Amino acid sequence: MNTKMLSTELYKIYSKKVIWVALASFLALYLLLKLQFIDKANVKYTLEPMRPELTSAVENPDFHKLVMEKDYNCTVEDMKPYIPASVFDYIELYSKNERIRRSLNRDLVNIINNYYERTDNRVAFINELSQDAAMSDNTKLAKAKTKLLQIYQSTPVTIELNLESSANNFIDVNHSALFPCVIMLIILVGLAGIYADEYTSGTLSPLLTSRQGRRGVFFSKLLAATIFIFSIVLFMEAIYMAVTAICYHAPNTAISAASTNGLSLTTYGGTVMGFCFRQISGTLLAAMTLGSIVMCISAYSKNALIPFFIAGIYYGSTAIYANMITFPEYISSIWSLPGELSLFMLQTQVELVDTGHFTNIFGLMVSTLTVNVIFNLILMMLCLMICYKGYTQKEVKN
Repeated sequence: MNTKMLSTELYKIYSKKVIWVALASFLALYLLLKLQFIDKANVKYTLEPMRPELTSAVENPDFHKLVMEKDYNCTVEDMKPYIPASVFDYIELYSKNERIRRSLNRDLVNIINNYYERTDNRVAFINELSQDAAMSDNTKLAKAKTKLLQIYQSTPVTIELNLESSANNFIDVNHSALFPCVIMLIILVGLAGIYADEYTSGTLSPLLTSRQGRRGVFFSKLLAATIFIFSIVLFMEAIYMAVTAICYHAPNTAISAASTNGLSLTTYGGTVMGFCFRQISGTLLAAMTLGSIVMCISAYSKNALIPFFIAGIYYGSTAIYANMITFPEYISSIWSLPGELSLFMLQTQVELVDTGHFTNIFGLMVSTLTVNVIFNLILMMLCLMICYKGYTQKEVKN
């Protein structure tokens, strides 16, 4: 491998116009979908400036008791005795704009009711686990519940008031099906012909007999593919995160991921931005794995459409399956694993960490997310080994 060969391989990938057309099209579509939220009242005007006052208010046990008695359906009038007057003074600043005033009042009611309901559900769930553990036997389910309880007890997770929509939307960037699939589609388009195109261009034999040798060609293509994958993932993630920040504003950097939709029972104790970086890391690994699958198939193909469709079907079918089935509450089953170990789940991660998900490995309860990472690392290495063997053992045809 040398610099000239690497630059040649990079040019072959990046010179494909279809990549840039697809990127521009999807980015334009995303902008059209997201920029309409810039002027939404509940996005532009939030209760975030009142966080200290509201945080102090929800610490009142009498307020908590009232919301519970009202079945988490309190009205503004119900809450008035417990909410500082400064909060309502803040809302009244927009009394001349009924749309904004109504939006803030609606947010106040929904956020506080939801906050108490989520915290109570978490406490009830942990208490139920504790009772089950006290009466536990030696079954797999009992082991999973006991381990989950230990994680809850050892990992502090705080649910906070989620006073604006930005935190939910940042996590949803990699959780919604469209965005992760678009990234993988670009990877498929860019790498499907990395070997197969050598047949159609007539450059296979010269490459196989080059002075750098087949091993050098293989590693040049691998490094070029890795650079392409990282550049596409990081570029698109940066664009989508920037657009999300423009549309919904950047979230409070300290707010916990457990404070967002769907994660109130999570064992992950980090922040929203920390969880976003985990999703981006998962997307990089997923993209590298898919890229390895594409390269492996391409090394044995004479047409770029073959690796494109085979790898695409693998990614798409497992992603669809993961979104169709309901994952078991504690332990993965043989039927749920194809979805839980999918590349799509590695990108999104929400369903794998919303509560405890374990896989039974020879009697050991291992986090299903960890199993997903290990499985896809092994799959990536296996595909690269098969690709290396297949390419370096090709016969030169005159």
